[in-house]
Amino acid sequence: MQAETQIDQPKNQSSGNLRTRLITAVVLIPISLLGMYVGGALWLVMMTAIAIIGILEFFTLERGSEIQGSTIIGLPSLLLVLMGFYTQSNTLIFSAILLCVVATFILETARHPQKIRQSLMQVGSTLLGICYLGFPLGFLIAISHWESRFVWLVVIFSLTWGCDTFAYFGGRLWGKRKLAPKLSPKKTVEGAIVGSIGGFIPALLFLTLGGEFSWSAMLMLAIAPIMAILGDLFESGMKRAFNVKDSHIAGLNVIPGHGGVLDRIDSLLAVALFCYLWIVLLV
Repeated sequence: MQAETQIDQPKNQSSGNLRTRLITAVVLIPISLLGMYVGGALWLVMMTAIAIIGILEFFTLERGSEIQGSTIIGLPSLLLVLMGFYTQSNTLIFSAILLCVVATFILETARHPQKIRQSLMQVGSTLLGICYLGFPLGFLIAISHWESRFVWLVVIFSLTWGCDTFAYFGGRLWGKRKLAPKLSPKKTVEGAIVGSIGGFIPALLFLTLGGEFSWSAMLMLAIAPIMAILGDLFESGMKRAFNVKDSHIAGLNVIPGHGGVLDRIDSLLAVALFCYLWIVLLV
């Protein structure tokens, strides 16, 4: 989510970045909608591509630190988690997580036999990367099996995109008060408020038009923007902890104008996790 003020960017640089963002959105939104509508293997491939780049970015954030996760274990474990959601196999999901924990511990202990504490921290970091990406994206894959998948996926994505877009413009136009200056100095309270409203309205519209309206679902949509903000701040906190500006991998500009993949999906991960659990348990 981009709840930013305009004061930190030169006008011409800001307009160029905005133009790039708009072009990227025009390309990605139809592709995303096609994947949501078709579902199945196409949606799995799309979520897997996001997951692969996302976890590579996640481990790149930690590069040079003693807690850097294991890419060689984390990546295949993540792919197994996603396949578990696609095949609806809880056994495969559990096995992937167990593989991650055991294999990472064995690998890192073999590398640093005198540093058990560091090995345990690397196990935790690898597991965090898998859970951070695997479960939210896995839930989006699980939703693709539903008869009403297109409605719910559009609701979740429109809420996230609405929050991001309106927070960006709301922050640029009216942003004054810092939302969380220690985590993300550019984000503002005003941007967050505008983003929350801008995410709620289109999501409610699609929910109603799709025939899935209920008071419980509407309450979910009212709370979800808060989750979007928290998801964004969580990723901002990770970047600040490792002293990096954005999550992209050097030389790999997958989403022009949006930094890395994690910068683009940080809110989506939190919203997908929250909405899936709410829908399954309460709607």
